[in-house]
Amino acid sequence: MRAARVRRAMAMAAGILVLPALSITGLGVPGAVAETDPSADALGPGQRVELTVEHTPAPARRAAKAGSFQVFPVPTSSAGLRRITTAPNGDMWFIETEKNKLGRITTSGAIDEFNLPYVTAGYTANDLDVDASGAVWVAYDYGTKVLRYHPLDAGPATAWAVPTSLSIRSGPDAVWLAGSTAAPGIRRIVGSPVPEDPNSPDCDGALGRGRDGLMWCGQFDRLVQINATGSGGVAYPLPADATYPYSVAAGPNGRIWFGRDDGGSWFTSPARGSVGWVGDNNQVGTIRTGDRTAPRSLVTGPDGNVWFTSVGAAKGIGHVNAAGVGAVVQVGNYEPTSLTYGADGAIWFTDEANNSIVRVGRENLWVTNVNVGANSQLAPHAQPPVSAKKKLKADKKRKKAKLTVSCGSGLMACSGTVVVKAGKKKLASGAYAVAVNSGGKVSLKLTKAARKVLQRSRSVKVTVVLTAATGATTTRKATLTR
Repeated sequence: MRAARVRRAMAMAAGILVLPALSITGLGVPGAVAETDPSADALGPGQRVELTVEHTPAPARRAAKAGSFQVFPVPTSSAGLRRITTAPNGDMWFIETEKNKLGRITTSGAIDEFNLPYVTAGYTANDLDVDASGAVWVAYDYGTKVLRYHPLDAGPATAWAVPTSLSIRSGPDAVWLAGSTAAPGIRRIVGSPVPEDPNSPDCDGALGRGRDGLMWCGQFDRLVQINATGSGGVAYPLPADATYPYSVAAGPNGRIWFGRDDGGSWFTSPARGSVGWVGDNNQVGTIRTGDRTAPRSLVTGPDGNVWFTSVGAAKGIGHVNAAGVGAVVQVGNYEPTSLTYGADGAIWFTDEANNSIVRVGRENLWVTNVNVGANSQLAPHAQPPVSAKKKLKADKKRKKAKLTVSCGSGLMACSGTVVVKAGKKKLASGAYAVAVNSGGKVSLKLTKAARKVLQRSRSVKVTVVLTAATGATTTRKATLTR
């Protein structure tokens, strides 16, 4: 098997003796091995292992306000937080790559951390997924072991030794593993791990299930549709400006969606991001998200949007729908790593840099508020219809005036600026922010020209111009009075 050959070659180059891989044939239960015993590195097929757990109760939750978010620090410091995903029961599971732990957080914020079995010194946990039954699958020990744990099982977890696999995803009838760049390949788990087929695609990281029911994986310059047995696949070349697909997932249309960027380096952030898809006609389409963005961790929500984290210089949560409408939004000073669509309808994400999990409501994620750089093709959401009353009344000192603004139905609140003119003269200006399906009074600052006009006349005919944050404008005739 080529993945095993590459792994043995790398290990021999590092001065490590590697024995021939054992054939994995079933769920045998060998004698228990202490988790602290280095000999436990050689987990046999179907090794049963106990997981110890540390529980942190849910914190007192403050009522969320518009524009707010909740932060849940992970108890284990410098955990190396990466992927987070939602289980069928609504719990969210995440991986702590640097501390070899599996984590769970509820929508109330309670956190459980499970210590994974012994790992080779210097190796880390890699990835996880949750299958339709609620079982959690973890690739750990630098992908040389796979563990299955079901929170409803009374017994221990089960672990297997496998060739290096850095990605793990649940498919329609199996759990799938994808190799690394150094040891590419694909294999399945159907009751127990299935050895890699000699003709399996050279998958090297990104892995996910498409809308066509088949698994897809990424290579440097193409996406591969894997056949049902993992014994082959069909490659779809990507455009020259859309290489490095780091994440693949089912989307709102087409066969598979992907997020890509240029990868960055030790000295530069990942950049020149795009989100794309392979259509039902097998054609590849892309939407550029901006030169400062880097889409990763794609998840399609029940709202029809493809959600992603941007790990480039423009750090934030992004989304795009099938029409190309979307945004990239910075959430406080946090740096999203991986996200999931919560059972509560909010977006939850891990932040490796700040060692926290953050919850943010989707109502706060519709308008771009960060510099995404040049070449973004994301179309902004249409703001709900906004209107203003026909009368503005100045205060006694004629320094300010009040205008009532109403916001219609839609996804996002109405926000923007107001300018009041009489002919070419600017009489007042201000800003508005009104929730959907509601109205509010906006305070406008009157100019010297307005004070002179109102000194001569008790009322003046004006034009009110409302400019939305998305750039759309609405005008109406009104009267300014004193």
